[in-house]
Amino acid sequence: MGLDLRFPGLLLRRKLAILANRQYLRWHSILHEAAIQITRIDQMVMPPNRDEPESDASDLNQPGSSRREFLRGRSALDALRSEGERAAEKLADAVLAENAKQASLQDRQSSYLEQYSKNAMACEFELLFNLHQYPQSGAAAMEAFQLIDLLEDQMTVYRDHSEVSRINRNAFEQELVVERRLFELLELAIQIHQETGQAFDITSSPLTRVWGFDHRQGRMPIQVQIDEALELVGSENLILKPEKSSIRFHRSGVRIDLGGIGKGHALDRVAELFEFHSIGDFVIHGGQSSVLARGSSVCRSGAVKESTTDQDSSIQPGEQNPGWPIGISHPTLPGVRLAEVYLRNRALGTSGTGRQGFYHQGKRYGHIIDPRSGWPASHFLSTTVISDSAAVCDALATAFFVMPFESVVEYCSAHPEISAILVSGDVTQKAQVRLDVLNLADSQWQLMS
Repeated sequence: MGLDLRFPGLLLRRKLAILANRQYLRWHSILHEAAIQITRIDQMVMPPNRDEPESDASDLNQPGSSRREFLRGRSALDALRSEGERAAEKLADAVLAENAKQASLQDRQSSYLEQYSKNAMACEFELLFNLHQYPQSGAAAMEAFQLIDLLEDQMTVYRDHSEVSRINRNAFEQELVVERRLFELLELAIQIHQETGQAFDITSSPLTRVWGFDHRQGRMPIQVQIDEALELVGSENLILKPEKSSIRFHRSGVRIDLGGIGKGHALDRVAELFEFHSIGDFVIHGGQSSVLARGSSVCRSGAVKESTTDQDSSIQPGEQNPGWPIGISHPTLPGVRLAEVYLRNRALGTSGTGRQGFYHQGKRYGHIIDPRSGWPASHFLSTTVISDSAAVCDALATAFFVMPFESVVEYCSAHPEISAILVSGDVTQKAQVRLDVLNLADSQWQLMS
């Protein structure tokens, strides 16, 4: 899954301006040369001064007489003047055409985007704004990246000084007070764990390690190793006290890892920051799997304008825009878009195993593991969730991937605010997939392949 928004460069406008100048100079040179020729002929065939005596009429009938020369010169002058007028008309047409191009370019320029990116949380975060819409967008982007760095420093398990690492070291031995927003994220993770029948679990990292996916190198464990890892898995081992914003582990060896929800949390926090800065139209994505969008692509005048997609749209400037177009990749065909979702004031998260997995005895095992059984899930090829929160989308996309189809349908029936796109099929039949869409209107998405 990835963004599919084009970023036309400003060099295009400069190039067109240069071509226009060359066209103007060419026609200007033609007119200038024509003016010189007209002046020369005017000087050559100008009638004699009235103060001078007129020539005898008989002289005009002589070969090479000034009369005959005058008529020939006047004919050439008229012809040249006609050519100059035609050149002037061509120049005027060229200028009008170039003005129309510039007006069209300026109109399209209104839907160009400002793009800012930064590597964090083992992926690339990207911030997109409508070009020139918000003078404060650059400063806000830098502040957003600082916030993302702080959140990574708080949530990562790969830095000993992080708050999550401190929790993992000490929470079994003592109750620890947790920063308020981090505590709220832990509460959300446990809530989703309970609502999905334990399909999402932030304590499942022992299973990731035993299958070798912690270093992106899958390996086939034996059942005893899986069973030992399962003994340390289960969010029931987390004791949260909201009145103190504190946490304690019920069992030694339990660890939390927010990799399945942390990026979405970062997007939600950045969206709050942009709202504080009065920025209402933007797209944020982390690692091509977590996306959050607000507003739409808009004209400088403030009217809603059609976003750029590969498909023609009937939307006209000034009409309601369905949102930013977000492409969902085909799970088995690299570089092919399976569907496109129009995201407006919502977030989207996708889970899939197309990029991480290994084969053992002819069977493929992906990196998303069911925390209940300890084995990699295989119900779907990819799962996409759309909701108001990017953190919720990330967590539910992972949960849906390990849940049976019927359980996902049941969950979405009970939560109409949650939309889902489920892609299933045989991984060996790459071009043949099944797509099920839940709680998503036809106007909010389209099939692309």
